Amino acid sequence: MRERRPAVACARWERLAAWAEREGNSRKALEFKEKLVECVVYTAQERVRRGKLDEAEEILKYGREAAKRLVIEELEFHVSLIEREIARVRELRRARASAGK
Repeated sequence: MRERRPAVACARWERLAAWAEREGNSRKALEFKEKLVECVVYTAQERVRRGKLDEAEEILKYGREAAKRLVIEELEFHVSLIEREIARVRELRRARASAGK
């Protein structure tokens, strides 16, 4: 079975949150926004742990755009933290590569 692209999987929660807001159901909209935050954060963290930094950055890019569209400050905060972690991992990789030469 092929794995869906993570950002596409998380987009489901964005669509549901937007739908709930249009319907005037703020409680459900908040619930779906929380699910969106969890999806983006956990998926990106999992990709970083696996060393798939480009995939993690793709998910974070989607997360940042969704956070702006839906005004989710918490998601922007988590995206920034994970971006710093990616930068740290890349710096460690560069240091190891230059030390191995």
